[in-house]
Amino acid sequence: MLSKHQKNRAVTVFSTALLFVLSIELVANAQPAPEVVLDRLFRNESSAPNTQSREMLASFKKWMGSFQRIRKEGSGFVAIFDSGSLPLDAKFKANGSIETMNFGCPASKSLSISTAPTEIRQSLSKCAGFKS
Repeated sequence: MLSKHQKNRAVTVFSTALLFVLSIELVANAQPAPEVVLDRLFRNESSAPNTQSREMLASFKKWMGSFQRIRKEGSGFVAIFDSGSLPLDAKFKANGSIETMNFGCPASKSLSISTAPTEIRQSLSKCAGFKS
């Protein structure tokens, strides 16, 4: 028969082991923060889900300069580039991957629509300050 001290020790060891196993499970199932997912996408557009998305990301980088970071802003995000910023509205699946992503109108003091890649000019024509 176990003494009270031995029982308490056994319960403590069992509880610690259970917490350890549960914490491993939580870490294994943890999804990266949305900002991290978007940052990875902008740093490596080849990870985009389709050709159209890859081309659009490459066009924005070509026009706006090097990608710097993603910032959370309100209910959306903003991609920061050397020459401006690009608002994003992204929705995520339960597994943390991007389900949909829409671009807003970029903000820049130095860029004009005439220097934008052809692929994004039509979208920019709807933005104030970027009329051709």
